Amino acid sequence: MKKILKLITIAILSFTVGVGIGLGAIYSVYESAKVPSIGEITDVRNVDKNLTTSVRQTVRKSRSSVVRVMSLSEDQQVFSSATGTYLTAYGRYFVLTVNHGIQGPCELTRIEAADEFVGCVKYIARDPRIDYAIIEIEKLSTCTPLKIPHDLAKRKQDFAIMTPVYYTGFPNGTGPLTIDGRVVGYMGGDFIYIKSYAWSGSSGAGVFSGSGKLMGYVLALDVGYTEFGVDVLEDIVFVVPITSVRWNSLLQE
Repeated sequence: MKKILKLITIAILSFTVGVGIGLGAIYSVYESAKVPSIGEITDVRNVDKNLTTSVRQTVRKSRSSVVRVMSLSEDQQVFSSATGTYLTAYGRYFVLTVNHGIQGPCELTRIEAADEFVGCVKYIARDPRIDYAIIEIEKLSTCTPLKIPHDLAKRKQDFAIMTPVYYTGFPNGTGPLTIDGRVVGYMGGDFIYIKSYAWSGSSGAGVFSGSGKLMGYVLALDVGYTEFGVDVLEDIVFVVPITSVRWNSLLQE
C-alpha cells in the first residue's frame, strides 16, 4: 500500500512539474510574440540593454529631464524653438536653455514636455554673453528634474578629451532625439568642442558626461571655410561648460 501511495505521489509531482514547465514555455512564447505598445517603445526607460549600466542611467536621465522651449516675440512676428533642461533647487523648478532662444516676455514663453505644457513664471537670469537663460516654471508631472547642485559635473574627468557625452534635443523641431559624441577640444575656457551632431533647435540641450553629470549645454555648430565657401561643420558642436553658469542667481532669488 505504501508503495502504491508513493508511486501516486511521484506521479502527481511529475504531472505538476510538467504542467508548470509547459505553462512557462507557453507564457515565454506568448511574451516573445507580443507586439510592444507605443507607450512601451517610447518610454524613457526603453534604452538598449547592451549599454553599460552607467550609460543607460545617463541616457535615461537625459531623456527624462529634456524639455522644449517655445518663445514668441512681443509683436508675435518671431517664433523660436529651443531645447532646455528641467532643474530643481530649493523646492522650486527651473529650465536652463540658451538666451538666443528667448524672443519675447515671460508670458509669451511656454515649456513643453511629453505633450504637457506649462507657462513661464519669471526669468531668473539672462546672460547674452555666455548665452544662457534660467527660467522659473511650474512643476512638470511628466519629467524628472536634475537636482542642483548635486547633478552638476565637478570632476575634471567629466570634461576630459575623448570623454563620451550624451544629450537629448529637438533638432529642426524633431524629437526628442538622443545623440552621443566625444569631447575633442577646447576654445580657451569659454567653450568645449564635441564631435557629435546638432541642428537648429538643439541649442540649449543639456550635455551629460558618462558619469551622468550635467557638464554643459549645446550652443551652436562650428562654421568654417571650405573650397566651396563658408559652410556649417555639422559634426563639430560648441558646448558651454556648466561651470560658466552663475548659479548664485538661484540663491539670490
